[in-house]
Amino acid sequence: MLASLRQLHWSIYSLAFANGVIMTGFMMLMPLLPVYSEQLGFDEFDIGLLVGAFFVGRVLFQFPIGVLSDRIGRRVIMSASLLLFTIATAAYALTTEAWVMMALRLLQGVAASGLVVGSQAYINDRTPTGLRGLANGIASSAINAGVIVGPLLGGVLSQAFSIRAPFWAGGLLGALCFAISLAIPTIRFPEKEVTGIHGEGAIGLAGEGAVASAGVPSAAMPASRRIAAFRRTLSSVMCLPSISLSLIQFLLMMAIAIFLTSAPILTSELLEWSAGEIALAFAVNGAAAVISSPFLGQLSDRMGRIWVIVLGLAALAMESLVVFLHPGTGVTLLAFALGGAGTPAYFNAFYSLIGDVTIPEQRGAVTGFVGSFGEWGSIIGSSLIVPLTWRSIGVSAPMVSCFLVASLTLVLAILLKSPLQRQITRA
Repeated sequence: MLASLRQLHWSIYSLAFANGVIMTGFMMLMPLLPVYSEQLGFDEFDIGLLVGAFFVGRVLFQFPIGVLSDRIGRRVIMSASLLLFTIATAAYALTTEAWVMMALRLLQGVAASGLVVGSQAYINDRTPTGLRGLANGIASSAINAGVIVGPLLGGVLSQAFSIRAPFWAGGLLGALCFAISLAIPTIRFPEKEVTGIHGEGAIGLAGEGAVASAGVPSAAMPASRRIAAFRRTLSSVMCLPSISLSLIQFLLMMAIAIFLTSAPILTSELLEWSAGEIALAFAVNGAAAVISSPFLGQLSDRMGRIWVIVLGLAALAMESLVVFLHPGTGVTLLAFALGGAGTPAYFNAFYSLIGDVTIPEQRGAVTGFVGSFGEWGSIIGSSLIVPLTWRSIGVSAPMVSCFLVASLTLVLAILLKSPLQRQITRA
């Protein structure tokens, strides 16, 4: 493991830190929501929009930002996204207006989209196939650390200083990440003809482990080349590998959203957990993800992406089944830990798989398309499936839905193993 870690370029660790900062900025708002309700008079509708605006930004902008990153370069997108995150986060400290905060939250979602898509594509660009899982595992570990640190930072700073303090701190961290991003090198390789995700004859930029983050600026292209590039982009996302990965991601994100929305309710109702016990369960979940992520990423390099994806999905399905059965506090906490490890097992292998089946000039577009498609699963799972099953069947019904969706995703991943393996062989 240590030898492999030393082989990773320093920019991988910088991007992991930046992704952790973005997630910290998102999560540090959560413990402040009751304060907004009590001190600023925000109602349930305001709070719902305040949280949801972040995801709207991710749904709408991941794909176009991914396409843009293929045209103007990953580093430009990542630096611009971190600058936007810095400004939007710090601006929270300057307003108490609900509509302004929602607009800033939307901009945070746009910034997160740019950094996530740009960094995932850059990591796959920068690392050879044998190290992609580990590199994505490092980034995933940092993101999960942000899930834990964010609420703590928001709660501690708001109590020690003021409700504005967490956002000044988030802005300073964002500014640091922006400065670091300016030093990240652009990767360039000579143009040559390669096989793209959509078939033969795509013109891409290829090289050992990755590829041209900058590309040719679209404004400098002749009209015929711009049209050809647009057609290649459409072909890269409207094909079996991309659609297959998007469907898997859609279902997986739906299952996770159902679990995150319904688990606190179910454990409170049936296990009579307090808010502190529920927080402990999610802390155990996040800690398991942080610790296991690099190891699981390396496992996908050695064992194969699809099988590690299947292992992750099996862990998530088992987690939801145990929580549904609620055998007791100890066993249920172990299930949260199992699910915590299952999440990075899936995501590390999944995003490494995207790198395996794409060529560089289309990697951002495919990453963004898959990410945007998956976010719809999150929205449908939390805002539609959970309330419908809960009201029409019972408090345990959403967790059954989670188990069924996770199991269906597992079966689908196994069925698609051979077609995706063939694409890896051709790529």
